[in-house]
Amino acid sequence: MKLVHWLITVSLAIVIVIFALNNRTPVEVDLFPFGLVIAWPLFVFVFLGMGIGAVIGLIMAWISSHPARKTSRERKTRIRELERQVETLQSSADSSTQLTPIRPPALPE
Repeated sequence: MKLVHWLITVSLAIVIVIFALNNRTPVEVDLFPFGLVIAWPLFVFVFLGMGIGAVIGLIMAWISSHPARKTSRERKTRIRELERQVETLQSSADSSTQLTPIRPPALPE
């Protein structure tokens, strides 16, 4: 499994390096409302856009998993409460009751 992971990682890194080397020409981006013009290589804008998209995707995934995290937290709390109850009942049962043998009922003669 580690071999597959490293093959994919190295292949992706090679593709990223080749992409960056082939897209080094400066591109001007005009940020309209601010009157600011930025001239960077194309690959910087592409990687910046991908990074911003990844961050937005991670935030959306985190927000959408809130109900599942809440349910899990509630269930863990309930499990802890029930475990405490079981311990309490076991300790009270051990201290207050002693096992006595049960005699079968007498048979009618």
